[in-house]
Amino acid sequence: MWPGSNPPLGPPPMEPGRVAPSPVPERRVLPGAGWYALPVALVFAAVVGFSTLFALLWDDSRVADGAAASGDPVAGVRVRLSEGYGYFLYVRAGGTSPYACGVQVGARSGPVRLTRKNSWSASERPAYRYTATFHAPVSGTARLTCRGTDGPILVAPDDTVDEYLGFAFLTAAGLGGLAVLSFAVTFLRRGAARRRAAAAPSGH
Repeated sequence: MWPGSNPPLGPPPMEPGRVAPSPVPERRVLPGAGWYALPVALVFAAVVGFSTLFALLWDDSRVADGAAASGDPVAGVRVRLSEGYGYFLYVRAGGTSPYACGVQVGARSGPVRLTRKNSWSASERPAYRYTATFHAPVSGTARLTCRGTDGPILVAPDDTVDEYLGFAFLTAAGLGGLAVLSFAVTFLRRGAARRRAAAAPSGH
């Protein structure tokens, strides 16, 4: 050091035998902010899933809201049909089930195949009981006739789609509830972690 020069700036010399304190690492707040992606993903799945299913089943739902019709099976029941969609067939409570049915639209006529498809979702009808399901072979106002049953029959659109939409809505609502719960748990745990980090000693 030259005479008259200023001493260099810097930390004071360490005392012999004394070890410099190691820097205190910054405490991480757990769970991380990335956990907020879980409730966002759940809400996204609920909204997109229900919206997609609703769009796919919109036409089915529209047909399912159609009116029921009843009448004599020999003279025929006038019913509005949509080709390819299912319809529930009911007979009078205590009456026999038909063994064959057919539809006529204008000059065209033909048989329909009776099945038990979606029988589990057939609604209860006063004074009637469910007996069969058929799919409409044509669209338009048709005359449905049946053989083998004694008494009036009732025809109603297959409304199973409403059950599916109900299940989808409950599933979406459940995912939404999980999203809210996940967000609340993450928010509370991160808040508690911040408070613990602030109250922790500085480590001098």
